[in-house]
Amino acid sequence: MKVFIRPLLLLGLSAWVGRAHSGEKPFFRSGDHVAFIGNTLVERSRHFGEIETALQLAAGPGVSGLVFRNIGWSGDSVYGDARSYFGTPSEGRERLSQVLKMIQPQVVFVCYGTGAAMSVDQGWTNEPIAAKLSAGGLVKSLTAFREGYEQMLDRIHDSSGKGLRDVVLLSPPPLENLGPPLPDQRQNNKNLARFRDVIRDLAKEKGLGFIDLFGRMGGDDFSGKISKDPLTDDGIHFGDEGYRLIARQIVEGLGYQNRDEVRDSAQQIARLRGMIVEKNELFFNRWRPANETYLFLFRKHEQGQNAKEIPEFDPLIKAREKQIAELRSRILKGRVKQ
Repeated sequence: MKVFIRPLLLLGLSAWVGRAHSGEKPFFRSGDHVAFIGNTLVERSRHFGEIETALQLAAGPGVSGLVFRNIGWSGDSVYGDARSYFGTPSEGRERLSQVLKMIQPQVVFVCYGTGAAMSVDQGWTNEPIAAKLSAGGLVKSLTAFREGYEQMLDRIHDSSGKGLRDVVLLSPPPLENLGPPLPDQRQNNKNLARFRDVIRDLAKEKGLGFIDLFGRMGGDDFSGKISKDPLTDDGIHFGDEGYRLIARQIVEGLGYQNRDEVRDSAQQIARLRGMIVEKNELFFNRWRPANETYLFLFRKHEQGQNAKEIPEFDPLIKAREKQIAELRSRILKGRVKQ
């Protein structure tokens, strides 16, 4: 995967462009609750902490109290398929609504499209009507994707509350060719480019933010060349270096400068990232307990009495976030002196 840093494309929200440098109000504000919604790329990011760490630091010392919530779900679609344990995708969509009502975010980042782009002939949703379209080839699959994405955005708006201020659509990053025996990803990347275009156009029509991870990371190249320094484990799932690069693109896409190359702070930043990963694990267990069927669903008659323990994660999360805020402040203050 050749990596090119391309100019940011923000459509419909021109006031965002460069405001971190122009003296205007920055993108993030003190006390913002920020939600990340998406499928595998988003959910896996919680294990690495790169994106949240980069955004926490990029926001700068003038902003405090940022709260990040990763509510990605591996294998999910814009129709909510994976979020539904045993029912139809509508159950998954309702699950998304409920967690957004709990979080009440001011900022939401959304990233979908990889799974759909890789499954334009097999189908990628069980949603009635859309299921046939999603398995009907690229053009029909794009139609199903756009319709589902638009409905999901309406749900995000309705469920997040009156405090919702900004929604940013992220295009999926390109897939990576690592050579045999792994599959060649050139055709999937060509499909991804078409899905990226749909997301970009939808952002423009809705007046939302858009960051083209696909283009900024060299996806428009289609060469299929093997990367010398792989960013993924298998061409699809990103590792540390991959998420670090994605984080940089998001930070720069919001008009901020990256703050990850400052003298004498690498050790502290690594510690901050570790705290963020621990906080993410606590929150994951809060909103997606492994034994949810026994706690809340059709087997709650067996262990439902233990459901009262789930809110006990809240003070643990709050304590960890206090530590994150304190370390973040020390890092940023140290940078101001340099």
